[in-house]
Amino acid sequence: MTSIPRARAVAALAALGIAAPLGARSAGAAERVDAGDVGLLNAAMGLERAAIKIYADAVTANLLSAAVAGVTNQFSADHTAHLSALVALVQQAGQTPSNDTTAVEVPVMKAEADVLAFALGVERQLASTYLAAVPQYKNREYAKTAAAILGVDTTHVALLAEALRQNPAYPGGFTT
Repeated sequence: MTSIPRARAVAALAALGIAAPLGARSAGAAERVDAGDVGLLNAAMGLERAAIKIYADAVTANLLSAAVAGVTNQFSADHTAHLSALVALVQQAGQTPSNDTTAVEVPVMKAEADVLAFALGVERQLASTYLAAVPQYKNREYAKTAAAILGVDTTHVALLAEALRQNPAYPGGFTT
């Protein structure tokens, strides 16, 4: 997988926020909805859909032991919960959630370790993207949701790093 530098991810999220079309607004929501916030939420939905697909594809590839498949199913359930929360926020704002899925280049995987290493990279990117997005939200409730998701994604990173015997999960002790 080609890693996306955080600056590029932030720029992409910002561009999506600027370009995000605003659908019909509910009464009273018009004053409170920031286009940038809705764009960030929609971009996050695309990332969550990509993660869900990656874990589903990993399980169907039959490269995982039963125990690891169980963990990846739980990770997928976490991402499904994240997606549901993000969709709900956009709907509560009187907007239409995006149906886009972020494109992710998936490498050829031949063994369980390949799947775990790829998943580790994806989770690190998700965590870094949420970390970069949190301070960009004008609506603090959206920032809190993103921060809560960040916490789960960093837990995924730690568990995957441990499974691959990569310690520490984040070199230097910081999410970057």
